[in-house]
Amino acid sequence: MNNTEQEERRAWFRREILPLEGELRAYIRRLTGDAASAEDLLHDTFARIIAAESWREIDSPAGFAIRTARNVIYDALRRQKVVAIEFVADVGAFGLADDTADPEQALVARDELKRLRAIVEALPTQQRRVFTLRKVYALPPAEIAERLGLSVSTVEKHLVKAVRACAEALAREDETPTARPKRSLWNRQRDSGGT
Repeated sequence: MNNTEQEERRAWFRREILPLEGELRAYIRRLTGDAASAEDLLHDTFARIIAAESWREIDSPAGFAIRTARNVIYDALRRQKVVAIEFVADVGAFGLADDTADPEQALVARDELKRLRAIVEALPTQQRRVFTLRKVYALPPAEIAERLGLSVSTVEKHLVKAVRACAEALAREDETPTARPKRSLWNRQRDSGGT
């Protein structure tokens, strides 16, 4: 990149992104609930935005900034606890079951992880690959597109279809009468605002 391109990028960043600093900071604080880490995450967001190769093609800088901030937050959360589904022999190693939970809740959590793994494995090949690279390995859509030889739009479509298929399959299983409790751990967490 030559000096003129660098200066144009910096000017775009100052004009389009820096005025959003207060809004981005508030958004990050709202999502994380942590004012201390919000500053670090805001700086990480700015670093990603200014490094974006496609900055000239961004139609909505505010929307792009919000999406980038959300991805930075998700990536930070994933770095705190990332475990690849296919490499875990003992599903309990995920640590999703609360240590303070009763044994029934721990069993429900393990069962749900097994169910989710089976659902993901049953997805069409491209959907499964995109879902795994995005949700397990936290790769950005652009990198997934490059790895799989797809467009970013196609990656996003596969991801939406995969997430929808997983949610629908889990919901169908929750509606069928079984020995499991009626409200799954996933539903309890969603209803209580957990992830």
